[in-house]
Amino acid sequence: MLKTVSGIALIAIAILLALQVFPVTGVFLMIFGGPVWTGMLVHIFLLALAIEGGLRRIPRAFIAIPLIAYGSYYVLYAYQTIDMAHVSAALRMSNSAKVIDFRADEYSLVTPAAQTLVSTHAIAVAYEPNANFQPEQHVAVRLIHRDQCKLPKDGLLRIQTSGVSFGNTSLDNACLLRFPEAPPERIVAIVKLGDEEIWKHKRGISTATSQLKLDGKVVGSFTTASVWRLPVLPGLAVGCGLISNPAAWKCGADFMRSHTVLDTVPDSIDRERFDGPESVMLGLPKYTAAGFRGYPENDATVAWLAGEPQRVEDRMFALMQDLAEGGYPKVPMRMGYTVAQNPARLAPLAEAMANRFIELSNVKPTHDDAQEYTFRYESLARALTALPDGAFAKVAAPLFAYFLEGMSRNQFPTLYARIQAASGAQTLDFYEADYMATRGYRRLMPVLAICRIGHASPAVIAEMKTQLLRLSDGPSSDDDSKTALIVTLLKLGEAPVVQDNKSHLANNSQPNFANWLDAVLAGKGTTAVGPNNCMTKDWNGRRATKPSLVLTEGVWIVPRTSYFMTTP
Repeated sequence: MLKTVSGIALIAIAILLALQVFPVTGVFLMIFGGPVWTGMLVHIFLLALAIEGGLRRIPRAFIAIPLIAYGSYYVLYAYQTIDMAHVSAALRMSNSAKVIDFRADEYSLVTPAAQTLVSTHAIAVAYEPNANFQPEQHVAVRLIHRDQCKLPKDGLLRIQTSGVSFGNTSLDNACLLRFPEAPPERIVAIVKLGDEEIWKHKRGISTATSQLKLDGKVVGSFTTASVWRLPVLPGLAVGCGLISNPAAWKCGADFMRSHTVLDTVPDSIDRERFDGPESVMLGLPKYTAAGFRGYPENDATVAWLAGEPQRVEDRMFALMQDLAEGGYPKVPMRMGYTVAQNPARLAPLAEAMANRFIELSNVKPTHDDAQEYTFRYESLARALTALPDGAFAKVAAPLFAYFLEGMSRNQFPTLYARIQAASGAQTLDFYEADYMATRGYRRLMPVLAICRIGHASPAVIAEMKTQLLRLSDGPSSDDDSKTALIVTLLKLGEAPVVQDNKSHLANNSQPNFANWLDAVLAGKGTTAVGPNNCMTKDWNGRRATKPSLVLTEGVWIVPRTSYFMTTP
């Protein structure tokens, strides 16, 4: 076998297949196209058999092997070609041609393919069914001119704009606008039946039917079809690889087919202008991207959407008032975010929201109401966190008692951080006891709370000094805990212990720690709250209280926008 090309190729095929069977070696071959290389070796083997048989280097009878293999393939290829032609012809005869002369002032088109249709065909607006939006139950999709794309964003993200492509080219003169809207006119609906299941790579022809309904009655039908087409020259992949559903290491062989859409448009239709079910049955032509100037029908909607952010805010505040006063309204997930954008408007609701928040903590939701309960609860927490300082001060005490009674401080860390900032000296005993009773990372929150209060007992200060030096002695350093202790000791008037141990404190710390320490000791970033706004060097940006120093291009600076809290 080693004296012939066919024999060498066969040995190489056997070795590659053996290596691919085992995942340890097979995964590397999969990455580098092992199945494709194996398929190429199969062709080399077959062609070598034919050539070597013809030259009598091996028995001539072996020529039958490539003849049978390639002959069988082209019989299969011819059968698929005939089958495609037969199905295509049958569907061209049975599919509906133009059924309705679609006019935007008379009909509203509802179709699951609204975005694709609007992106490629001459229709000002199409609607997608979407039960997530109430009461509209639909999303309107429009193609608008680029000059109209800079629309204000609302708190619920109902207004969405995105780029659009025409074929393989991105359009610079247009964008897609999506917005919840109920169809205003007589509904013409496209209902999809079946699925071509393209991702399954079926060997047969797959079909899907689109029914055209007017007033709920079927008035037209159009079936599309596609197939994974065998190539003219048989590309082959033989080997093993990972599959996801179900997750497994699977071996097999297949031809490298390409997805081909069959022509099912009736012969009487101009294919250059009309292509898919909606296009053909409603007479919607493809548009020319280069000449797009927008649709005048969309101008009024674009102008109306300029006021949508305020309308959304008004609705969310009405829901928040209902919730705070004891109601159980159905609230969207982003209600808390929306009302938090206007803290001054929340101030009159402060005490009612705090009472309702505490009340809901004692309510056990049913299985069916669990999601609604979560949305209400989290919306109240976010709204309370966003209150102005004066309004929050009125509710800090009951909220502090609420957390003191055993509620998880990690469930609403943003609100808890705000309570720390507002509670003041009245809570010093609690935070000191919390600090002395805990260990490790759990000490971080009470340390920062004591920093904001600005007072501590000698015993607590002594323990903080000991802990600070201990954190720098070990093989690894906790910068969060260390920097929390540094800003707190500076606030408590213990700057000498920090200054005298600068070099020691930098042990096992991150590269930018020493520069941060120099900036803090120089008073950079100090606010009315304390050094670095009484925060650690690196703090999660989701928190309500943020560090005032930010690392920018290797330098710790105070940003121009004062987004951190500046009152104790």
